[in-house]
Amino acid sequence: MKTPSEKDKQRFQKAMQALHAGQPKEALGLFEKVRKASGDHPDIWYLMGLAHGKLGEMNEVKKVSMKALESAPAHFGALCNLANALLTFGDKEGALENYGKALKANPTDPTIINNYGRALGLLGRWDDAIEHFQEILERNRNYAPAHSSLGKAYAEGGYPDKAFKEYQKALALDSRQFDAHMGIGNLYAGLGGALKAEAHYKKALETEPNSLDARLGLASIKRYRGAFDEAIDLLDEADRHAPDMPSVLAAKADLLERTSRYDEAREILDHLKKHDCMYSMAISVNAALCRQTGNCDEALRLIEEAVEAPQYNLMEKQMLRFSAGKLLDKLDRFDDAFKWYHEGNETIKVPCDLDVNDKQAAILKEFYSESAMKSLPRATTGSSRPVFILGMPRSGTTLTEHILSIHPDVHGAGELGDLKHALNAMRGPPDNRSGSYMEAMSKFSEKDMNRHAQLYLDALKAINADARFVTDKMPHNFLQIGAISLLFPDAHIIHCRRDPLDNGLSIYFQNFSWTHDYATKLENIGRFYAIYDSLMKHWEKVVDIPILTVHYEEMVENQEAMSKKLLDFVGLEWDKRMLEFHRSERTVATASYDQVRQPIYKSSRERWRNYEKHLGPLKESLEKWCEV
Repeated sequence: MKTPSEKDKQRFQKAMQALHAGQPKEALGLFEKVRKASGDHPDIWYLMGLAHGKLGEMNEVKKVSMKALESAPAHFGALCNLANALLTFGDKEGALENYGKALKANPTDPTIINNYGRALGLLGRWDDAIEHFQEILERNRNYAPAHSSLGKAYAEGGYPDKAFKEYQKALALDSRQFDAHMGIGNLYAGLGGALKAEAHYKKALETEPNSLDARLGLASIKRYRGAFDEAIDLLDEADRHAPDMPSVLAAKADLLERTSRYDEAREILDHLKKHDCMYSMAISVNAALCRQTGNCDEALRLIEEAVEAPQYNLMEKQMLRFSAGKLLDKLDRFDDAFKWYHEGNETIKVPCDLDVNDKQAAILKEFYSESAMKSLPRATTGSSRPVFILGMPRSGTTLTEHILSIHPDVHGAGELGDLKHALNAMRGPPDNRSGSYMEAMSKFSEKDMNRHAQLYLDALKAINADARFVTDKMPHNFLQIGAISLLFPDAHIIHCRRDPLDNGLSIYFQNFSWTHDYATKLENIGRFYAIYDSLMKHWEKVVDIPILTVHYEEMVENQEAMSKKLLDFVGLEWDKRMLEFHRSERTVATASYDQVRQPIYKSSRERWRNYEKHLGPLKESLEKWCEV
């Protein structure tokens, strides 16, 4: 290492100023000149790593950090930079190892203590991570990043309510907490609150303009809403900021597969395979492509290797097991398929207490009784725009919406969480909510009901301002038919119903554990079906809003007749294009996306017979809990 000249000292000072002023490119140029003139000092490599990180150039962060560690193996800053880079590339074990080394080098640094806990979590060691962050906060209750990280650990550990509270604490301490905005965005996204999720992802991106995670989050919202082209644009933007990131490329491959751009998706996967960067989503997309071609051996091999590999966490392994199940089902290897689906449902133990759902149904029936429905306040907006398509998940809601949305007067908005948010708003502002929305509603005036109805109508307008009708196909809105009838008495409700054995099996074969806690066990699915069935019978007795029941079996048997029935119900003229719904360029983001890309097929009727020997718990539960 040469003694730096006065000129180099000045360059170094200017580089530091540029770095702190948010000018990383200028800083890099100056640091490089200092390095060439004065030698490869580890501090220079470390600072260059910081600059590359601000630019989102994680490949370069990795390279320069390793350069620093060649001459200074215990360099704290370089260890942190390397760990951050490895984490971005999905190398969680490597990240944890380097965070651990950094922690030994500086055991009191709050940031590295925090990052070490985050790495524990990403390896699926959520209990260890929760304990780690709780210890940090016992020492410093005002450390916002630890609240954010504890929120993340709670979220991934299956405690969303606790997660939300910790994220809120973080933002109360620091409104620019990136991880908290991302965490709340992820929670809202998981609950169907796309607009609120999008708002938090945007705030996260404002905080860290080069963030891949924020762009991936925004892309996921666009994907959820079916705006696949916009989602791809966001991923292309992310790729420009940080080229060749496996997470970005895998997400893009997923979107390309979903839009039938198979060759482009396969090209990305070939690139990832070549560089040994088969991110878990990439393996899943590879399986989806193989379902189209029938060439499944390699896809199964990759999945089998991945579920045994330590670098993939439990959530990733869960997703991959479901991918294997779909692959084997396509090959008519039903016993093998069921094994993988069962293992997928058992991968993460999600607590489920259906007594809570029973009590909820009882409360709804009591509150929305025949007599109460005559006295409860009603909105008078007169809007008939909303068309609610509801029922059990996997009951044909996606197919029904897709067919209906072919009509030029109908916009299919997919699964919206906006009704739930409008009902929650009845309870007051988020930081001061108490009681149920029903308690609040019982005290409302007509003006109050109009105001809350308008919140939902405004959300529909933001999605599509021109269409005569906008569909909301959130299946579990069957719980809120009483509220719907009071808020939107001029709306239409389409109830999708399916054979309970086929319906239950299809639910079990979807990775629903984080959105539907009952979905991981056949006996729980049967009992939840009974709760749904009982509620629907109640609504049909007490509400005066029109409800059209569409049986899935009738739809696949005679699509034209049922399509005409749908149009008659909402008051639209017949459009023959509805018979060729599969040719529509409309994208579908839900689990049924691949089904609506092809004509009506009848193989899903009585599909349960292929798996009959495995369905004892479902049959017994249905017999015990409901009359079907």
